[in-house]
Amino acid sequence: LPDKQASAIRGVAPHIHTISTEAGSRSLQRRMWYDQVTVRRMLRRERIDVLFSTANFGMFGCPCRQLLLIRNPLYFFDDYLTRILPRQKLRVRMEVRLRRWLNCRSMETADLVISPTSAMLREAFRFVRVPEEKVLVNHYGVDEQLFRSLPATRAPHFENGRRVFRLLFSSLYGEHKNIETLLRALTVLRDSEFDWRLITPADPNREDVRWTCTWREDARLAADPRIAGRIRFLAQLRSEQMAELYQDADVFVYPSAVESFGHPLVEALCSGMPIVAADTPVNHELAGDAAVYFSRFDAEDFARQLARVLGDEQLRNQLSERASQQSRRFSWSKHVDALMDVFASTTPRTMGRLERDAPRERGYVRHRKRRGPQEEVVL
Repeated sequence: LPDKQASAIRGVAPHIHTISTEAGSRSLQRRMWYDQVTVRRMLRRERIDVLFSTANFGMFGCPCRQLLLIRNPLYFFDDYLTRILPRQKLRVRMEVRLRRWLNCRSMETADLVISPTSAMLREAFRFVRVPEEKVLVNHYGVDEQLFRSLPATRAPHFENGRRVFRLLFSSLYGEHKNIETLLRALTVLRDSEFDWRLITPADPNREDVRWTCTWREDARLAADPRIAGRIRFLAQLRSEQMAELYQDADVFVYPSAVESFGHPLVEALCSGMPIVAADTPVNHELAGDAAVYFSRFDAEDFARQLARVLGDEQLRNQLSERASQQSRRFSWSKHVDALMDVFASTTPRTMGRLERDAPRERGYVRHRKRRGPQEEVVL
């Protein structure tokens, strides 16, 4: 780990040992040497049993069992590759192609490929073949104690005697978050019977997002005088502050079209919020019937579905109840249990299959074998 992270983890538990490195800040060539040569020597020196590669890229010909987590949708999702990537500079386009190639080769050589959603795997498998016995779907969890500690009903907000609906989008700004469709939908909603306010940290005017190819257009849309006074951009917040926003808002809007999972969506589910989300396989896998969906790049449909939710209190209550129920599928304890099962396995070729109906039935595909009470695993 980088030294700052390694220092924070040291001492958490006696069986956790950290090694400091600044490999993440190196050039691509030096990072490749580190990943394929330096880490290989480290594995042998430390007598490692399992290498858990948690960020898309793995070791070729790994000397021990290797688990690979794939979690970057930008390499594989068609909406990004056809709508956003062509607008990027040639250097960025070439880098994405190289990284996708490395990610695919990493999947081919790993003993097990892990993904937070089945939808993410289906997109990746358009570019690479991986046997189903080498695949595990393991949904991430949610901090239930933090986001479920909410009142049973939400108090309505009024300004000058008029009901005002508070809309929340809790993601930070990104090219793939589809902010443009959200802002265009709000422009349409401006002329409706509903008064609303949007609260979000997805600010296209932040200096640290000006590397994106979308910020100028999104900033222009956000400055439209028809809606600018109704949008409140926030700084990045701590989890506790974000939980308060979920508690205070009326409807959660989720325009994001390219995600491998969607932590904000699951947090909104856990908070029991009515949700209007983009119609994508990932969002359907996570939210099920606890959301109303709009055609993901259609601002008119987004505004129409949002107006439908704002105008129907019974529908909002139904969505809220379904959201709380749906959120129980996402648990960090189940996530960790699934990881520990595969860490402890001694037969990598018998690992659990990707079940076609797993997204509707449970949060992950559990390994068949359980580890013994006295076994110890070195990662």
